[in-house]
Amino acid sequence: MHLPRLRQLFARLSVADSRRTSVAQLPEDGRFTLPMELWDALFTHCTDDTLLNLAVVCRPFNERCILILLWLNGNSASDIAEGHYAVHPTVLPAFSRALYIPPPKNIVCNLPITPDLPQHLNMLSGFACSPRAATLDTLTLQLPRGHEWLHDASNQDLLRRTIMSIAGSIVTEVMVVVKNFIRLPVQKLGEFFVRDEASAKRYPSYAFAIPSLNLLTFHFHRTSSPLTVIVINDVEVMNIETVPDEVKWPGPHHLNAALSHVVLPHLTSLTISVDYIDPTVMRAFLLRHPQVTHIQDERIYSFESPESDFTALISPPIELPNLQQVRTRNAALLIDTAPSKPRKITIDWGHPVVEVFNRDFDSVMTYLSQCETKTHLEISTWSMPRTLADRHVDLATQLRCVDTVQLSSASFDDPELCLRWIGLFPALEEVSFCGWRKVIKMQENSDDLLRIARSILLSPGGKNIVLGVGV
Repeated sequence: MHLPRLRQLFARLSVADSRRTSVAQLPEDGRFTLPMELWDALFTHCTDDTLLNLAVVCRPFNERCILILLWLNGNSASDIAEGHYAVHPTVLPAFSRALYIPPPKNIVCNLPITPDLPQHLNMLSGFACSPRAATLDTLTLQLPRGHEWLHDASNQDLLRRTIMSIAGSIVTEVMVVVKNFIRLPVQKLGEFFVRDEASAKRYPSYAFAIPSLNLLTFHFHRTSSPLTVIVINDVEVMNIETVPDEVKWPGPHHLNAALSHVVLPHLTSLTISVDYIDPTVMRAFLLRHPQVTHIQDERIYSFESPESDFTALISPPIELPNLQQVRTRNAALLIDTAPSKPRKITIDWGHPVVEVFNRDFDSVMTYLSQCETKTHLEISTWSMPRTLADRHVDLATQLRCVDTVQLSSASFDDPELCLRWIGLFPALEEVSFCGWRKVIKMQENSDDLLRIARSILLSPGGKNIVLGVGV
C-alpha cells in the first residue's frame, strides 16, 4: 500500500475517532489517534519499502513496522526473539534501522538471480561491515547453483569481492571448509574461487569453482583471536587432514577454534588424520552433529614407540544416536564411541612391522572380547605375522560379540591363515569377501576363494556359516 493512500485512510479514521474523543485529549501530532492494534492491522497491508519508511516515524512505529516486516518475510516470533533471521536482501536495511528488536545472531539471506543482484551483494558487504553486524555469529548466502549468472566473469569478480569483504570484516585470515579445512589470507580468496570446474581440477585441494556454489556460510569467531570460517555448500563428507604445502594448513589453535564454532547440518561422514585436535573440542563438535553415521580415525602413531598408549580422539566417550560404523587401526576410537554401540567396526591392520601389528591387534581384540553388542567386523587391510601366536588364538575364541565378518582387502598376505583365525570366532554366522582383486600367494577367482573358505570354515558337524562374495 502506498503512502498517499495510507494518509487518506489514516485521515478518515482520525476524523471518525475525533468525534468520540476531544481534541484536547490527543497528542499534538495525532499519532495515537488509533489504538496500536489497528496500526498493526494496517501495517500488515504495507509493502516492505513502505514499512521501512514508516519505521523512521517514531519509536512505536519503528518497533511494530520492523517486527511486521520480519513476520511478513517468514520469520517467527520465537526466531526473532533468539536473533535468528531469514531475509531477502531488500530487508537488510531493516537491521540498520531496527532499534528495538533482538540484535541479529544468525542471518540466512536468499539471493535470487535478478537484475538487482549486484546491488544486493553490495548491500550485503555494507551490512557485514556495519556496527549492526557486530553481534552476528553466522551469515548464510543461498545461490542458485549452476545458473548462467555464475558463469559470467564480471559477476564472478563481484561475488569474489563480496566474499572477501564479508570475510575480512573482522580478520585478515580465514578458514575455508569444503571437504577439509584450509587456512588462507583474505586476499587469497580471490584465487581460491576459480571460474570453472576445469580450473578447480587443476588445484583440487585449494580451489573451488564458482558455478558450483549454492551455499556460503560465514562463521564469525569474535574473541581476542578473531577467526572467520567459510563453509562452502552442504558438507556431507569431511576429512580433517593436512593439505599440500602451497596451502597454509591450520595449526592446533586455529583448527580447535574452528571446530568449536562451525556447524555442518548435513555432515554424515568424518575422517580425522591429524593428532592435535583437543578431545573435548571433538566431543563438543560431535554433540552438535548427532546425524553423523561414520567416523574414521586415520591418525598416524609413532611406530618407534609401539608400546605407547593411544591418544583419545574424543573425551569423555560419547553416545551418538545415528552412529553406524567406526573405522580405526586400534582401540582408541572404539573406546571413545563405545556408548554409541556402532553395529559395524572396520579395522585397518596394514603395517608390516610385527610390533605395530601386535600393538594394534591386541588393543582391538581386547576391546571386542569385552564387548556384548552384536558386531559386524570388517577387516580392510591385513598384514599379520606368518603364524598364529597363542594370544591371537586366545583372543579370537573370546570374541562372542562378532557374528559377521567382511574381508574387504584388495590383497592379503596369507588368506588361509586369516580364514583359520576367523573360524575361531565362537558366534560367527556370516563371512563375506569384497574387493579381492589380488591375493598374494594365490591368484584364485571368487569360486576358488569360496572353495578354500568352505574347506576351512565349514568343517563337518560345525556351525552353519553363510559365505558370499561381494563387489
